[in-house]
Amino acid sequence: MLDLKLDHVGIGVKDLERGRTAYERLGFRLTARSMHSGSPSAGAPIVPWGSGNHCAMLGTGYIEVLGLTDPSRYSSVKDMVARYEGLHIVALGCEDADATFQALSKAGVPVEAPRALERDAAYGPDDKAVRRARFRNIYLDRGPYPEARFLYIEHLTRDVLWQPHLLDHPNGAVALEHVYFCSEDVDALGAKLGGILGTRPERLTPGHGLVGLTRGSVHVFDAAQWAARCGTPAAEGHPAAVGFGVRVKSLAATRQLLLQRGVSIDERDGIWVDPAEGCGATLHFFEENDK
Repeated sequence: MLDLKLDHVGIGVKDLERGRTAYERLGFRLTARSMHSGSPSAGAPIVPWGSGNHCAMLGTGYIEVLGLTDPSRYSSVKDMVARYEGLHIVALGCEDADATFQALSKAGVPVEAPRALERDAAYGPDDKAVRRARFRNIYLDRGPYPEARFLYIEHLTRDVLWQPHLLDHPNGAVALEHVYFCSEDVDALGAKLGGILGTRPERLTPGHGLVGLTRGSVHVFDAAQWAARCGTPAAEGHPAAVGFGVRVKSLAATRQLLLQRGVSIDERDGIWVDPAEGCGATLHFFEENDK
């Protein structure tokens, strides 16, 4: 089994400001806006892109809301939202990008060599300072894996991202623990994901499989089991990532906040938030002892 942890998920939206408003309404404290830039093609100069992000940093893991700010400019987000708005990025954390690349390559997983990335991030309780966040990312070939945009990430400056004042959320969120996929062939997708996660999938019940990680887990449901689990039918266009699970301090306090804000929820095995509220992604809030 590879030493992989669920690092973050990314929700792609056509309008970043709408995405920010939606996730703040759900009770997340978001980071200041960070604008994207990069090379539109190999060898091209680095230029500003027409997209950016806000992140909800949790005690373990984080949620990235990324969206368009200027549709006339280039952005990799355009391809995401052209397909659908919702959960796209599934990032697996690793301690050593070089060792992870070697292990994945040896296992026949189609990945690129580690790539160094950097971006400026607001720093300090008043966001007045700026620090450089640095990462090393390994990207999975998208062709054979259209279900999500998978990547492996080694953080080099964790203190820049996980600042103490950013970890206190009105909804009580403390950890990103699950990612949910929907597919009509649960076993096939589970085996496929197990190959890139370095672990063997398990069948929990008919229509529901699990692929474990060193921290966190990936669940695969068929359409019937997904609807029974969260109360909302899966959208067309699957297999795909459809939602994620967040552990909270107090489910009662989270429920109270969401209801006060008029958020549509379904209470079964925790609290499920309708994808219309999460910009296309279904959110699952639960406490420590919940499955």
